[in-house]
Amino acid sequence: MLSTLSFRANSLSHDTLINVILPDETPTEDIPTLYLLHGMHGNHESWVRKSNVERYAASRHIAVVMPEGENSFYHDMKYGKKYFTYIAEELPSVVSRVYRLSGKREKNFIAGLSMGGYGAVRTALLKPEAYDAAASLSGCLDIVRVLTECKWLTEAASIWGDDFRTCAKDTDSDLFHVLDSFPDSAPKPALYACCGQQDSLYRDNLTFRDYMQSTGKADGFRFLFEDGPGIHDWIFWHNWI
Repeated sequence: MLSTLSFRANSLSHDTLINVILPDETPTEDIPTLYLLHGMHGNHESWVRKSNVERYAASRHIAVVMPEGENSFYHDMKYGKKYFTYIAEELPSVVSRVYRLSGKREKNFIAGLSMGGYGAVRTALLKPEAYDAAASLSGCLDIVRVLTECKWLTEAASIWGDDFRTCAKDTDSDLFHVLDSFPDSAPKPALYACCGQQDSLYRDNLTFRDYMQSTGKADGFRFLFEDGPGIHDWIFWHNWI
């Protein structure tokens, strides 16, 4: 079952939309839940319009929550809205109350494509008590490098500020820094990444893979990387979700 919910998000200071896939044959509460994030220039409808995620979710008896994230990289933006607060804190509270989705860490997961792949991994690492696993499909996993070459200047300045090309390194925007400073006492979400071999972000995904393996973090985070033929498009994401 697919439903659309409109509600006022206090962290965004405006109304927003989400799509929610609910399984037909499950208990009425404590439903395993995947938060599924779109990429740049997408919206809450991207996954249901361009992939078979509704059918996949039905076969696995899980709920899928697809929020609107604009072009925020799921950050609390320097000159904009608080999308990290919305995704990581307010949204789970709203959907668990309205749809009776599970609040248990072992039943909550987060994934996304491109911008959303980065957002999913970052959110899970910054809120490890909330998610058992995170998945990135063609994600911007080396955001520091991406920002040095990015063409989306207005969006980058809104998120990170006018010095966006240099300010993200060694902050909680930088996934390598977040992993290096990850608390020993915190639960470690399983991490998964995949990317097409012809994708413009493939090099960054290999850098992330090599870092996880060379630092020994791959074991602790149960990290798995996979690749195959493909570019940065919905053919790849539809096949790999």
